[in-house]
Amino acid sequence: SLATARPVLLSADEEERAGRFHFERDRERWSRAHSALRAILADYLQVAPLELRFATGTHGKPYLPEHSGLEFNLSHSGDYALIAVSRDVPVGADIQEIRLHADMAGLLRRLGETDLPPGNADLYSRWVRREARSKAAGGALFDAPSPDIYAADLRAPEGYAAAVALRDFAPQPVYFSSL
Repeated sequence: SLATARPVLLSADEEERAGRFHFERDRERWSRAHSALRAILADYLQVAPLELRFATGTHGKPYLPEHSGLEFNLSHSGDYALIAVSRDVPVGADIQEIRLHADMAGLLRRLGETDLPPGNADLYSRWVRREARSKAAGGALFDAPSPDIYAADLRAPEGYAAAVALRDFAPQPVYFSSL
């Protein structure tokens, strides 16, 4: 949960970016999500969290240029973050707080999605699967993801929808714990 105070593990650039948030609550959530990402990736790579150097792809997907073979993705919304990590397989993740008055059907139609489900929770599930697939592809949200990218819904906190996607593999989520 991003509502819980945790150690901040940010580079100078990340601290500067966090400082641009207008609201303190948003700054704290962003800082906690990115600190958690650093901690998790550092554990995978057996390095200190602040040794990690991030770069971004054409459409903003982060990667670690000094550590090829480790794929990851971060999403955060409201009080929660979702981090997905994969070895050698592009991965995307998305979590969204379900808002009752958002026009998810309209947003999905703008992306070219058809045969939309009737309920708001189901529309959010469709949205997070689409966004996770786009993130796995490293492409723009408005570009239709390749059919070789598969998404799966994840268990999410009450009032949220979440999904993970992998290229060439159907995701088999494994639940460890939450930070």
